[in-house]
Amino acid sequence: MTWGWRLGGTLVVSGLLALSAPVATAAQPIGQPVPPVGDTQSSMSLQVTSLTPRIVTAGTGTVTVEGKVTNTGDRRIDQIRVRLQRGDAMDSDKALRDIQGQNTDVAIGGFQNIGKTLEPGDSTEVSVSIAVTGDRGTLRITEPGVYPLLVNVNGRPDFSSQARLAAVSVPLPVMSVPGGSAASPKPGPPEVSLLWPLLDERPRQLPSSDGTTTLLADDDLADSLAVGGRLFNLVNAVRTATATDTELLRSICFVIDPDLLATVVGMTRPYQVQVANGPATAGRGEQAATDWLERVRELARGHCVVAVPYADADLVALSRAGAVDLAQLALAGASIVNEQLGVQPMKNVYWPAGGSFDQRTLLDLANVGSATVLADPAHLQRVEGRAPYTVNGSPTANPIRALPVDSLISDALATGTPAPDTDATGGSVQNGLAALAYRAAFDRRDGGQVLIAPPRRWLASSTELDQFLALTRQLIDDGFVTALPLEQLVAAPDGGTVETLAFTPQDSAQEIPTQVTAEVMRINATKRDLLDAMADDNTNSVDPADLLTPIQYGLLRAVSTAWRGHVQEATETVGFMEGRLDGLRDVVVVNDPARPLSLASGDSPIPIRVYNGLPVTIVVRVNMSPVLGLRTEAIQDIRIPPLSSTQRYIPAEVSRSGRFSVDIRLTTPGGTPLGKTVRLELNSTSYGIISVAVTGTAGAVLVLLVGFRIFRRVRAARAGEAAGTGSGEEIVEP
Repeated sequence: MTWGWRLGGTLVVSGLLALSAPVATAAQPIGQPVPPVGDTQSSMSLQVTSLTPRIVTAGTGTVTVEGKVTNTGDRRIDQIRVRLQRGDAMDSDKALRDIQGQNTDVAIGGFQNIGKTLEPGDSTEVSVSIAVTGDRGTLRITEPGVYPLLVNVNGRPDFSSQARLAAVSVPLPVMSVPGGSAASPKPGPPEVSLLWPLLDERPRQLPSSDGTTTLLADDDLADSLAVGGRLFNLVNAVRTATATDTELLRSICFVIDPDLLATVVGMTRPYQVQVANGPATAGRGEQAATDWLERVRELARGHCVVAVPYADADLVALSRAGAVDLAQLALAGASIVNEQLGVQPMKNVYWPAGGSFDQRTLLDLANVGSATVLADPAHLQRVEGRAPYTVNGSPTANPIRALPVDSLISDALATGTPAPDTDATGGSVQNGLAALAYRAAFDRRDGGQVLIAPPRRWLASSTELDQFLALTRQLIDDGFVTALPLEQLVAAPDGGTVETLAFTPQDSAQEIPTQVTAEVMRINATKRDLLDAMADDNTNSVDPADLLTPIQYGLLRAVSTAWRGHVQEATETVGFMEGRLDGLRDVVVVNDPARPLSLASGDSPIPIRVYNGLPVTIVVRVNMSPVLGLRTEAIQDIRIPPLSSTQRYIPAEVSRSGRFSVDIRLTTPGGTPLGKTVRLELNSTSYGIISVAVTGTAGAVLVLLVGFRIFRRVRAARAGEAAGTGSGEEIVEP
């Protein structure tokens, strides 16, 4: 059927009333700024805030643009005036992408004076209208199509002449010409699948001290979940648009971050918010989280869901770092989605940030199972046939397939400026509306699949989201496109091949850097060794994994794609996780006796008491520093029950008397340090075995010398007696 808005016998369809009626001022700017002509220096900025209507239909008489101009130069500007003008209908993807470069002199409206003078830094509102059809001074549109509309602002800066000072190019879809022709569906309409991302702007959850209370870095998520918030709008827009239209819902697949779900579930109970340089405070989003979670469960029940890796972890960065266990934990996050929403996410379907994976990551994913990658078509190399594609560049354990997203529509939806401190993309969906209308009604290619992938952290306003879904629904209802569930698209037989997915140096530069992943690997290795040293205890229900898995999840948050381009925030997250791990290690200690210990004998053992402040059993190894004159023997590793202390005696042998300083430190059997090193002061009055041996030897030598002296005297006396008997002379001993 043809597009149903005509003068006389108008077909009323409520789904697109928002598109053809005036709407409230959008929070995001519409259109794209056009660079100054030639060497002209820009001294004014223009922000288009409203376009009425967003799509021209049979009942449209005029197009109205509203916005704000600001003097960004250093001179006063007067004689400010604005007009609208258009170019020819765009007939290619390239033209829509390069809308700023399109000629817009085909139809030119008259200038409308603003009537204000702007000093440097001043702003003023502007509004301009133009008739869609007619002769001079109108847009003179006679055929449906997508037209480049230029909002042109002229002015005269001091000491200069009248010139164009600012311009914004806006795509204007025309589905029906007032009093003229209307667009008609193509014989083989495209099949549309729409990803609907539910990801937070950034990870927020922190491991709490008790391991049970949810602790957040801030409470901004409460605002996002509440009425009017970003995540609320994303869910509410779908609820509203699909309330009476299940066909639209068939085309939508929710893309959900398990970390977001886990965080929201934690917020449905009393939770805490970390305050800088202060104690944690109570969170305020309990009711908003409960309501939002219930709406998501209602929408997702029985419908398509794809789970991104936990915290949207950067799989490429993890693969390059060799963090196999962390990557596996990230992918296992799909079970959280299943548990909380009661729906099984699609298995082995991946939507990479940036549109591609490197070869190593692809091999890792293929080892898990057959993998389907929702890829940017610009990254597909040596394409043959039609999608879905088999990736056949190198042998893998399981097949790898690629499904290209529609880059024209997806990129158009991403047009905008990132919000402060996030990678969330804003900007009006007007470019996306135009791209979707073009693909559905004016693209010369017939049929095919159209997989739409909005920004992962979409910042479109409620009005913008409603308009985009309204257009999608109307296109489905009028036969311009058909709804295609993503499950069917993935299950379709392969229609072509690609050699591989390119991963360019520019892609590498975007991933989480090695300086972050190296620290993540180091901390994760420490966590693994600590876990190996722990054991379950029958006296309580605490599992060692309950203590350490939150730290692993925290490490995944540190490599979230939300931190791409934000190395400092990623590094701070790593540091926080290391601090939490240190907190666990620091409660396993050697008790300091706080006084010198006296050894009663040369082989008296050294007494130590070791305390385990963890709620699980741990095995520790005692290490002593070498000290001259003191020899100790290694003792067996000590198994300490939870929240308990134990006494041990270290066999020792003293070889000298005096005071000794001995450093004692604890480690796991694998070498991870525990607690702080304790210095023991030892006093010994014993000579020790060596001293006794030396003294005994000296005594023996003395006895021998004395005996030898006596022997000489006895022998000399006997010799004298013998001589006296013979000569009668007295012999005097010297």
